[in-house]
Amino acid sequence: MLQMEEVRSQKLSEGLQESAKSVSKKVQLKNPTQPDSVLDLFKNHGFSQTQIRKIVETIPRLLLFNAEKTLLPKFQFFYSKEIPSSDLSVVLSSNPSVLRCNLDNRIIPNFNSFKDFTRRDDSEVFLAYKKCSNILACDFQSTIAPNVALLRELGVPDSNIMTELFRHPRFFAQNYDKFRRTVKEVEKLGFNPLKYNFLSALQALMQISKSTWERKLNVFKEWGWSDEDFVIAFEKFPRCMMLSEHNIIKKMNFFVNTIGWKSSVIACSPLILGFSLGKRIIPRYSVLQVLLSKGFIKKQISVQFLIYSEEEFLARFVTPYGDLHLLKIYKENNSLEN
Repeated sequence: MLQMEEVRSQKLSEGLQESAKSVSKKVQLKNPTQPDSVLDLFKNHGFSQTQIRKIVETIPRLLLFNAEKTLLPKFQFFYSKEIPSSDLSVVLSSNPSVLRCNLDNRIIPNFNSFKDFTRRDDSEVFLAYKKCSNILACDFQSTIAPNVALLRELGVPDSNIMTELFRHPRFFAQNYDKFRRTVKEVEKLGFNPLKYNFLSALQALMQISKSTWERKLNVFKEWGWSDEDFVIAFEKFPRCMMLSEHNIIKKMNFFVNTIGWKSSVIACSPLILGFSLGKRIIPRYSVLQVLLSKGFIKKQISVQFLIYSEEEFLARFVTPYGDLHLLKIYKENNSLEN
């Protein structure tokens, strides 16, 4: 095992050197040792060989940067925000684009703007960057801020905006004209800006192309939804259209063919489509199957058993029947994949 790891490490090192040589051929280096100093910087700050290679393959020109003058100050800035090196290596290897940005003119003002907007702590701001490079890499005031201002003008509660901005920052980093047009579409559909599903509907319309929208709509229709069913479902749970087609099919198949519900039942309670099949739906249904077989509950199963919180579900369907070992059944099924 140790020998295999040594071979693997050697190959990764060779790969990094090849990346450095490739850049060297394309660009005339003022200092031949520059790529090595960049690689050493990453190594000295806890980046693994795999992480370094990923960064170099994504942005090979980083090897031409001055390690001490250009890259190190950015590391030091993130450390000053109490971001541990372990998080730094994970996030930057996943999304290294910020390393190309100017520290004083772009990274610091964007970091502070996003923090002020969302009222989150420093580490949370950095983790949000992992989801969307625009948070730190693009001009926050000219991209995200205008879209936020538009929502505020409509009366969307600040608490809703800030929560969604942190969870889905990419959604706010859209072209302003497109964002404004889509906001008008959501208004025409009758969504209330004061309610949270206004932003969910906006995100769905922003991120889904017309062709993808039609395909997903057809999937629901294939499972028996009418146009009216879809309107009801989308108004209640707009994120149903953000599920993958494969995800929709798997869940509709389970609800209709395994549990035996009519598809219109799911349309009236579309929130259940957002639940994990492996972590919530199947484990809970397995518990109810045991209770049905023992005669403790009636054959008719309501969607409410999926909507109950974890604590309430256990209190209602698991704890009172200790002799049936339902908790073991529940946990075993809970280990299934989504």
